[in-house]
Amino acid sequence: MRRAAVGAMVVALFAAPAFALTVSDVDTDGDSLVSFTEMAVAYPDLTEALFAEIDTSDDSLVDEAELAAALDQGVILEPAE
Repeated sequence: MRRAAVGAMVVALFAAPAFALTVSDVDTDGDSLVSFTEMAVAYPDLTEALFAEIDTSDDSLVDEAELAAALDQGVILEPAE
């Protein structure tokens, strides 16, 4: 029984990241990047200042690494479903 519980915990830990928000969840034009307009759909209260904070490359687009970093650092949270 103990082995089953430990196994279930390990599976849960590794499965959790699979549910993280990705660029493809937000990208509507298929360019693998997220614009302010696209991100505002998932985050209606998003401000341009917050978007600029997430966009660390300062190219007015958010890529997968920038989105993951913003989520990991708590700059943004997973959107409510």
